[in-house]
Amino acid sequence: MATTKRFERILLATDGSGPSQAAVDATIAIAKSPTAKVRVAHVWNLEVHHRHGVWDVEVRSEAEKLVDVTVERLFKAGVIAEREICRADSKHVAAAIALSARDFQADLVVLGSRGLTDWQSMTKHSVSHELLCAVDCPVLIARGRSASSPGKVSKIVLAIAGGDDLAPAARAAVAVAGRGASVMVVHVAQAIVGVQGFAYVESEDEIRETMARAGELLTAASVKVQGMVAHGGPVAKAVAEIAADWNADLIVVGSSRMGDIGSLFLGSVSHDLLHMTDRPVLVAERVPA
Repeated sequence: MATTKRFERILLATDGSGPSQAAVDATIAIAKSPTAKVRVAHVWNLEVHHRHGVWDVEVRSEAEKLVDVTVERLFKAGVIAEREICRADSKHVAAAIALSARDFQADLVVLGSRGLTDWQSMTKHSVSHELLCAVDCPVLIARGRSASSPGKVSKIVLAIAGGDDLAPAARAAVAVAGRGASVMVVHVAQAIVGVQGFAYVESEDEIRETMARAGELLTAASVKVQGMVAHGGPVAKAVAEIAADWNADLIVVGSSRMGDIGSLFLGSVSHDLLHMTDRPVLVAERVPA
């Protein structure tokens, strides 16, 4: 990781909502390479849906105008962009975005998320959750909060654990870090209880080794690093609170992603974190099984 690799091909999925505008802000902040290119994708369908207090149908011209406004905003910010209109019904929005991302060979997907309550998420997965299950590349999810420094990502919380997802998470943090950015490496120590009741508690030596490895990866990319170990408590809650206290612009989490059945019963840090923070959350690339 001696060289810094920025995100070069970014798929920005938009529906014109408030969270989508935050996703545009996030895209502008991280598309810093002069060769970076953004594809603005909007999933258009002919189903009757509820908008602004009335039931209506989005026509093609409305879809095109929505995308064109976003493309123009990106151009004004100095970001090269193109547009795409995708056709899909409401049950296949995530699949359409994933297909567009693969066609574009995107190395990052950005989208907004309104979020769901815990009860809703048990019965209906959000587009962002479905997309995490459908693509392997990093996914950045915005929840309606712009960066504290517009056009720049200067304070990043990197939530880590031991294992194979450490390097991808560090790479993702480096890829979005602006000039002079600082990364707060956060490790939440946990006791893991197996199905037969056997508990595994991470040792202090293992925690120090993981933190040191993360520091080495970031320092090698000339990123300023500081660290914090939080003991106990739900991981997502601890990370969200630390990000808020530090006024972070972005949270980066590891690449572990569960399928639909696993996430329904077990949950995941990234899934829970989206309910607990208004910071954009960047989920690193998936580690091959």
